[in-house]
Amino acid sequence: LPEIARGLSITLRKMFAKPMTRQYPEQPLPTDEVTRGQPRLVIKDDGHIACVSCGLCEAACPAYAITIDGGETERGIEREPLRFDIDMLRCILCGFCEEACPKDAIFMSNELELADTSRAALVYDIDKLKRPKSALQKRIDYVYTLNQRWRRS
Repeated sequence: LPEIARGLSITLRKMFAKPMTRQYPEQPLPTDEVTRGQPRLVIKDDGHIACVSCGLCEAACPAYAITIDGGETERGIEREPLRFDIDMLRCILCGFCEEACPKDAIFMSNELELADTSRAALVYDIDKLKRPKSALQKRIDYVYTLNQRWRRS
């Protein structure tokens, strides 16, 4: 009998509590630097993409959502991806790609909305993935504070 009374009291309290409904398009979901949204590629201050096509993010992806084809550049010691695709229908937003990248070229953004009219439109190519470093700076700073103990001074 005490368990039933306790269960009914919880039910009655919740029945008369203020509802917590979010009017989605008008009130977007709150985001901060901890939010793991869709992955994005960083464009460095000199205008070049930070990715060197090492393929570690592709290997770390448990959903096999990333495809990279690397190519040489006119800059002698660097490579750039000729093709960098992320199938957002496969992506599980785990952040393993962000952790695996040795060049800090891919970070999770705060972009959460994922809707389109066709499946092909949700395979993001390199042009859809590029973001300036300033747009991802909050997430970059957050990741650096998390990983500070492993970084060299």
